[in-house]
Amino acid sequence: MPPGQRPGRMKPPQRVSESAPDAGQGTLLAGRYRLAERLREHDGSAEWRATDEMLARTVVVRVLTPGSPHVAQVMTAARAASRVSDPRLARIFDADDRFEPSFIVTGWPSDACLADLLTAGPLDPWQAARMIAEAAEALAVAHRAGLAHLCLSPASVWCGPDGEVAITGLGILAALTGAQNSDPVLADTRGLARVLYAALTGYWPGEGSGALPPAPRPDGRTARPGQLRPGIPEGIDSVTCRALSGQADEGGPPILSLAQLAIELATVARPGPPSGSSPGAAPAPTLPSRTAWRPPRSRAVRRLTLTAVVIVLAVLASGGWLAVRQMTAPYRPSGARPAVAAQALIPGTATAFGPLGESDGDNPGIARLAIDGSPATAWHTQWYATATFGNLKPGTGLLLDMGRPVTITSAQIMLGAMTGAVVQLRAGGGPALADLRPVAQATAVGGVVTMRPARPAKARYLLLWFTQLPPDSSGTFEAIIYNVRLHGIAQ
Repeated sequence: MPPGQRPGRMKPPQRVSESAPDAGQGTLLAGRYRLAERLREHDGSAEWRATDEMLARTVVVRVLTPGSPHVAQVMTAARAASRVSDPRLARIFDADDRFEPSFIVTGWPSDACLADLLTAGPLDPWQAARMIAEAAEALAVAHRAGLAHLCLSPASVWCGPDGEVAITGLGILAALTGAQNSDPVLADTRGLARVLYAALTGYWPGEGSGALPPAPRPDGRTARPGQLRPGIPEGIDSVTCRALSGQADEGGPPILSLAQLAIELATVARPGPPSGSSPGAAPAPTLPSRTAWRPPRSRAVRRLTLTAVVIVLAVLASGGWLAVRQMTAPYRPSGARPAVAAQALIPGTATAFGPLGESDGDNPGIARLAIDGSPATAWHTQWYATATFGNLKPGTGLLLDMGRPVTITSAQIMLGAMTGAVVQLRAGGGPALADLRPVAQATAVGGVVTMRPARPAKARYLLLWFTQLPPDSSGTFEAIIYNVRLHGIAQ
């Protein structure tokens, strides 16, 4: 998109005739996702390596079988999963069910799928334990957000040469298969223990083993990992068995939660002997190098290098330094002089805020940077494939708690330089989206923006709510807030 073009005026990408229900290699979906290689099939869907031709990057596209009765549930699960922010959970970029076939786009992990690695043999025990500890921590984050996997397998876990972990299929596979469990924490703990067992031994301890042979069951019980592969450390063997069976053994109590699994694995997976040095242990397969595709530079790094340019552009776009100086001057409404003059108001806190409230806001850890008074620091949303959040949610923003009821007469916001944002100023007495009514709106904006309610708005909470994102310098979409200044009357 040319810089400055308004996303709201773009026509939505048209699906070409190739995106028919029998989508195959070479199919172009939504005018941008070119299917290249079928990776694997699951109940009601096929997973593809694809190219996002708009951004020239590799992605994973899950194409749903046309007419599937689970499309609505899968799309709901994808949109819920997109709100969980953890780098170890595969990022969801897009979810589209407007036409057939429906599909979901996630980031290409750029690592190696565990299912593929195990075709060369089991992993080094220390590496496997550290990898599953990371996966357990990531899934614990998902559970705290109310999401479970329920369909964990080696195909769900991707691992890199430096210990990176990515988990795919969160919520989506369960929706596809109709999987349910009355105790999802225990179900995912045992599911991850099965993946650990497979990584240690090359066998699958249960049904649905896929390409792996079923684990031997002497005396009707699944063999311990150490029985199948001598040299596995006793601590790792014990943790695997206690998580798999939910029963205690001489190594400790039963493991019944993901948090407990992560802690115990981190304890036993301290740096051990070099790979293959344990007597009898099979050597670990070499992880493939990342030569097929490399992710773009870290957005944090790229943003640092562009900060100065962005700030200058923001100032120029808003009318020069005079506009910045005007941000420090209180707004005085025309007409009769108020009993109390408007003054600068300082928010007590800033919180990332999503459709469900504070639980699903974008980048909560840096929300305070929007009210720290410095134009060199900023809060920003996550980046999305489209201006409308990749069809994943209706909006995102920042919630400002004033600490007490105030009367707001104006809000001045320093945004990123790129125009195209649609942002509302919402105000109310409670910290829920339903309690916060729109009092002002700015459309297709960037730079320094002043928003004034038609009438002074009395509220304790203010929400800067984006319903459309501007383009960024990378061809994706995100909003940036460098600074917020508020004026009004303190009660």
